[in-house]
Amino acid sequence: MPAPCLRLARLAAVSGVALSVLAQAVPVAAAQRGAPDASAVSIRLAPGESVPACVTPARLMAHVRERNPRLDARFTDIARYYKQHGEALRVRWDYAFYQMLIETNYLSYKTGAGRWGDVDPKQNNFAGIGTTGGGVPGDSFKDVSTGVLGQIQHLVAYSGERVANPVAPRTQEKQDEIIEKSQRLRRTVTFADLSRRWAVDWRYGRSIEYVAQRYRKANCTDDGAPLHPSPDPAEDAPPKPPAREIQASSARKPLVPRVAAPAAVAEASPSVAEAPTGCGIWSASYGGRVAFLIRTMAGVTANYTVLQVDASEEAAQVDAYKRAHAQDGETLGRFGSPEEAFAKAFELCPRPS
Repeated sequence: MPAPCLRLARLAAVSGVALSVLAQAVPVAAAQRGAPDASAVSIRLAPGESVPACVTPARLMAHVRERNPRLDARFTDIARYYKQHGEALRVRWDYAFYQMLIETNYLSYKTGAGRWGDVDPKQNNFAGIGTTGGGVPGDSFKDVSTGVLGQIQHLVAYSGERVANPVAPRTQEKQDEIIEKSQRLRRTVTFADLSRRWAVDWRYGRSIEYVAQRYRKANCTDDGAPLHPSPDPAEDAPPKPPAREIQASSARKPLVPRVAAPAAVAEASPSVAEAPTGCGIWSASYGGRVAFLIRTMAGVTANYTVLQVDASEEAAQVDAYKRAHAQDGETLGRFGSPEEAFAKAFELCPRPS
């Protein structure tokens, strides 16, 4: 088996969770809440799908603090990073978060007996990436956001899709092997498929589902609506309409760009022979009203993406988006609203008459 799978000893040591007990509890919890188990939860979000409304960063952090009152202040915003990176890469970031809770024992990094596991919290490694047991600490990341991105990208690889320049050394080394095995399934890859792969334990996916059910039971109605007001009132504001694709060309394109990097941007002043022969307008959003217009080239097709970002984190979010989706993308401008950015995009890529 590939080395990333051989982590049962470390998983049990870090989480302090009795996996056999969790596995027995899952069917009962699922029946009580009427929710699917992890075998039905895809790693990636299909177009039009979204994480349930009852799952929000503030609610997730309140859930963590109920079980870890001594939460390290460094992790205060970690749920927001899961949402940010998960939405950008179309990953079920709520289940990625639940996976992290198992791997770190609710961010305590200790066993039930209070002993430290193999991973040091300062590594910002939230899913045991590169940890193979026997005290091997695995990969380290420069900050919390990058550590979360590393896990999200590793999940993308497990979904069967290649990641351009992953931040985790283990992903760089093993993603071809991981992708090949996932593609052999010839179906959508689910969190249940992480069993005996991400971790050697065959109950791993069911354990993730148990944590998901525990959260839903305390925070969600059966249809996924919030059961209680959020600790952050802003999260209970009416949701914005989901980002939708605005397509100027006749060819159909996905709502969110592929993880694989687009083709290199053409020279700023291409020759007539190299001039774009088609164009498309896409949208992507981390939330917020500030928008950037980013251009990438796919052969002779120019793609314009209106990227909405939070004004307080615009530089980091633009950088994260370009690293994941548009490495050679050209930022054409910053706009005070997405409407202004779309107006510029349609100026550069007119609607067909």
